[in-house]
Amino acid sequence: MWLQWLLAFTLKSRGRPQLGVDEVARTSFRVLPTDIDFLGHMNNGRYPSYMDLARVDMTVRTGMQAVLERAGVYAVVGQSSMVYRRSLDLWQRFDIETAVLGADERAIYLTQRFLVDGEVCARGVVQGRFIQKGVGTLRTARLLEILAEGGLDVRLPELDERVADWARINALPPSRAAAPSDWAGRTPR
Repeated sequence: MWLQWLLAFTLKSRGRPQLGVDEVARTSFRVLPTDIDFLGHMNNGRYPSYMDLARVDMTVRTGMQAVLERAGVYAVVGQSSMVYRRSLDLWQRFDIETAVLGADERAIYLTQRFLVDGEVCARGVVQGRFIQKGVGTLRTARLLEILAEGGLDVRLPELDERVADWARINALPPSRAAAPSDWAGRTPR
């Protein structure tokens, strides 16, 4: 994956069409021997890594990556979930389509679809948060200001209430708050 990360940040997006943040990015990949498990198909743990690479392609092609780097801002995943429909096999070509679902005051939400010949094989939803070096987690309004200062006028769709519910249901306490493991009377052994 290190080589693929290097390619994603340097070459993969070169010469590809520029995108608006409201457009759907399509990024192509191939299942490699390092991606498969003992069953001969892509391991479920590799899907999020490919989703990362597809998001890099999207941010590069929208111009966001350059603006964020200049501002000392980087994205992190706050939450994600996956649904699997069909396996991806060794050497199989697949595309990932990435689209912004919307935002709340602290995060941007994306959906990413794994496709083979136009058919959805898997889908993920990702909550992306943005961290500025020396500042911490940015509110979405501040992120949009930074993008505007860099010449990008970004308009985010209103967040579907189902996605907002998903984020609330799966949320953990902030990283500086206590988060003890409590199994309500059950004892891990």
